[in-house]
Amino acid sequence: MKKPLFYSLPPAGQKVPLKVLLRCLAKKSLDSRNGSMDAVRRYLGNDNVLYFSSGRAALWLYLKTVSILRPGKREVVVPAYTCPSIASAVLKAGLTPVLCDNNLSDLGYLFDELQKKVGEKTLAVIVVHLYGIPVNIDRIQTLCQDNETFLVEDAAQAFGNTFSETPDMKLGMAGDAGFFSFGRGKPISILHGGILTLKSNEIYKKAVNLYERMSGCSPIQGVNYCLLVGLYSLFSHPRLYWLPQRIPFLNLGGTVFEPEFDTSWGHNLAIKLAGQMLESIERDKKVRGNNTKWYSDNLKGYQSTSIRLVPDYPYLRYPLLMDDVDLRNRILEALVAQGTGATGSYPAPLNQLPKLNDVLKDSRIYNNARKISTSIVTLPLHSGVKEADREKIVRIVRQVSHAN
Repeated sequence: MKKPLFYSLPPAGQKVPLKVLLRCLAKKSLDSRNGSMDAVRRYLGNDNVLYFSSGRAALWLYLKTVSILRPGKREVVVPAYTCPSIASAVLKAGLTPVLCDNNLSDLGYLFDELQKKVGEKTLAVIVVHLYGIPVNIDRIQTLCQDNETFLVEDAAQAFGNTFSETPDMKLGMAGDAGFFSFGRGKPISILHGGILTLKSNEIYKKAVNLYERMSGCSPIQGVNYCLLVGLYSLFSHPRLYWLPQRIPFLNLGGTVFEPEFDTSWGHNLAIKLAGQMLESIERDKKVRGNNTKWYSDNLKGYQSTSIRLVPDYPYLRYPLLMDDVDLRNRILEALVAQGTGATGSYPAPLNQLPKLNDVLKDSRIYNNARKISTSIVTLPLHSGVKEADREKIVRIVRQVSHAN
């Protein structure tokens, strides 16, 4: 697919202001780390919070913890269409991923199929709030409770978002556990880190026992991270973002299965940055909500009727699900070539991704997961999106559609 020149919007993420980075560098490490963690706990309304090098490291530790408590249960249900990092964490914990098809309404589970997947061997069900879309978990929660199965919320793309019908409940806080990511393109985008939240005090104490055996990051890693964040802050500008996009080994926007990954406490600087970025998360959510409403108003004729979106909800990226796959491909190609920040997201269900398909050994066809992978276009919503960017996106969609 043709890549843009000279101008390209990042698909998602919150730019790290240079003044925030300098402020964090000036603070004492230990005091600032503790203070930042306290700020995160207050924001989420939960004291049982641990910080990690990534969201998948957080999921890995939780699964390791509960697998010790329930040694006879070795299966973890995972959506067929989602980020391969989830499967990586399940496998690294020594457990077996069991795929279940998505629904097309909120991109959560196809519930009838989920009921057949959950049984006496099921340790956990992972619900993914993909693109920050709140998944209705009421029936899933009951199903898990009836089968003594842990419910885990993947809110990696949904930090700060709430359930549509219960706005006082944040995503990631309703299940037995929730995890979040602060990697590139997330609501708090600082290139490193993730957190785990736990409902049970008892399980939290057991998780802490494993957590304390983990390692921290070396000073050299801290220096490298600082340089990386500085470069990210610079190159996240649309006039420069096209440059790293054209460097193959960076693989920006790529989907790769990585069976091995870092499992550590995370950089102190990253924790401090996360605490500082909390100050702007609500403002950024408001911008994303306004942009969602604009797309909803101007792309009505192109959105599939199967997906249910709230018109002014602060999704991480706007999910445009198109029924005509050939038209979707032409529109996506044109949007990418013009540097609009549009992406096709994950290219296939988990069992069809390179390398992961050999590990899962699952040749089944997941119809909805395949439909999502071939039908979706995600559009940028972040605070860097200007009115001219939105109008350009809609203009391209209309021009390609009319030409078709």
